[in-house]
Parts: sequence; structure tokens; C-alpha cells
Amino acid sequence: MEHSFLRNLLRSAHKDEAEAKRRRLTLYFISYVGGTLMAIMAGINVGGDNPYLVTSLAVSAGVIYLNLIASHIFPHSDVSYYVAGLIVLFTFNALIYTGGYNNTGLYFLYPLIFIQIIVVSFRPALLYVAATMVFAVFMLFNQDLIYAQYAEEDVSRFLISMGCFICVAFIAENFWHQSRKEMLEENLERMRQANTDPLTKLPNRRFLEAVYFEKVSKDPASYFPLSTVVVDIDHFKVINDSYGHDVGDEVLRHFTEIMKSAVRTTDIVARTGGEEFLVILPKATLTQALKLAEIIRAKVEGNPFDKGDIHHKITASFGVATALTDGNINGTIKQADDNLYQAKNSGRNKVV
Repeated sequence: MEHSFLRNLLRSAHKDEAEAKRRRLTLYFISYVGGTLMAIMAGINVGGDNPYLVTSLAVSAGVIYLNLIASHIFPHSDVSYYVAGLIVLFTFNALIYTGGYNNTGLYFLYPLIFIQIIVVSFRPALLYVAATMVFAVFMLFNQDLIYAQYAEEDVSRFLISMGCFICVAFIAENFWHQSRKEMLEENLERMRQANTDPLTKLPNRRFLEAVYFEKVSKDPASYFPLSTVVVDIDHFKVINDSYGHDVGDEVLRHFTEIMKSAVRTTDIVARTGGEEFLVILPKATLTQALKLAEIIRAKVEGNPFDKGDIHHKITASFGVATALTDGNINGTIKQADDNLYQAKNSGRNKVV
């Protein structure tokens, strides 16, 4: 398994959950509070001289609640965030069009634009804010087309202050995102080191137990039947005793490259002990796993270790077992381990 593949697995297994939770809770809070306030304001203005304001507030409140319901039904979807950005676009410009209560609508626009920046992800928010402000500027400079009327000095001051506010908000949000990204990358690198064997750069047992099998249990349909192959290099102690541990380490790296080249792209090769490895074969029946193990065995046997004056034939023994559900993964690995010992006790260099 390459570094990038391991990092991607770690990233998907620990996918910035804090940020996802922050956005979701922010959306919920803003939707509940904002929707309620708009509904109340719509009710207060019923019967007044600004029917457009009542209609726009009522429509905004209704759509906010519908989007809130959808976000609860589909909590892992990003659609609700983008819909929230569109709701802000509509409400923002509806307040400019209607003028709000006694032409005070401009005062309520700052929190709305900030909501758009923090709820929609950073890059899409640039487009949302740009579109929102294009509509706003058009209406403010074409007041004969809208219901409200604003003094020229109010318009200029509003646009200058809103421009400054947007710049500061985006700068702050950008620095926050950059610092969060750096922290995430740093944490991912620490996780990679903790989940990687330093010699072979393969995933270790910790990765399998803490990351991979947890991922498997969350999406069993994509992994089962899941076959396991326990692999042990035959007579590895002889290599260390004959050539030294440095050569032994090179043999392990050589063996690792052979294993990686023999498996499928969806398979996991992990080092679980000194000369012991574990291969995980998702969506592989026992018959398929036995064939794959035999391919690996033949490739190992056909690629001896050659360096300088050293020419050493390498063989390995294999134990294979298959799990049908996530409830018996540990039992399956134990069965594969037992089968490995049968292979070793019956002559080695074979698949059982």
C-alpha cells in the first residue's frame, strides 16, 4: 500500500469530523433562530403598509424550515448548506427590495452575509456572496425598480461598510481554514506514522484494528465476503543468522514489494509481526482468496533476493480463511493463523 493510499484511507476514516459537526450545528442553530425570527417579524408586519416584506419574510421562514427538515433527514448531505446560501441570497435582496420595517432593512444585512460565508464552504461562498452583492448593487442603483427608497448617502455608506465587512470576514475565514488545514495535515501525518510499520511502510496491526475494520463495519456490503491471508516468510531466522539483520531488513522490504505487486488495488497488505504479514481481500470468496494466495506464493518463490554475492531463495507459507459478516473477522483471522501453522507443519511454501 502506497503512502497516499494509506493517507486517503486515514482521511476518509477520520474525515474532519469536527468541521462537519461545526457546520451542521451552525446550520441548525441559524435555521431555528433565523426561521423563528423571520416568522415572528412576518407576523408583526401583517396588516402593515408593506405586503412585500411580509411575503418575503414568510417565504424565507417557510423555506428555512423545509431545508432544516431535509438536513435532519439527510444529515450527511451538503445540499442543505448550499440551499441555505440561496435562502440568504433571496432574503438579503428581498430586504433591500422591500426596505424592511420603515426602510431599516439595510441594518439587518450584515449578519445575513456572514451566515452565507460561514455556512457555505469557503470557495462556493465566494460565488454566493458575489451573486448576492451583484443583485443588491443593481437594485440600489436602480431604485425606480424596487419598492423601497434609500438616500444616496445611505447607499454609499452601506456599500463601503459592507465591502469592508465582506473583505474582513473572508480574510478571517481564509486564515482559519488554512490553520485548520495545516492542523489536519499534521494530525494525518501523525496518524500515518502511528499506523505504519517504519521498515516496510506498510499498515500495521493498529491501522487494521483502529481504522480499517471500523470502516468495514460501517459499510459491510462493500467488503464482504472478506478473506484474510496470514503470511509468514519461511526460515527467516536463517537469513538473519547468515547475513545479519541489515540484510534481513532488506529481504523484508523486497518481500513487501513482491506482495504489493501481486495483490489487487483494493487489497490491504499489512505487517503484523517480525516476518509475518496479513493480507485483507475485500469482496473475495474463499476460492478466490486461495487463488490469489497461490499467485502471491508463486511470485515470491520466483523472485529470490539478489544483492552482491547474496542470492537467497525466498518462500512463504500462507493460511487463508473467509469472513461472511463483520461479527467474525477476528475468528477468521485466527482460523487463517491456524491454517498457516498447518502449512508450516506440512512442509512450508504452500497455501492452506
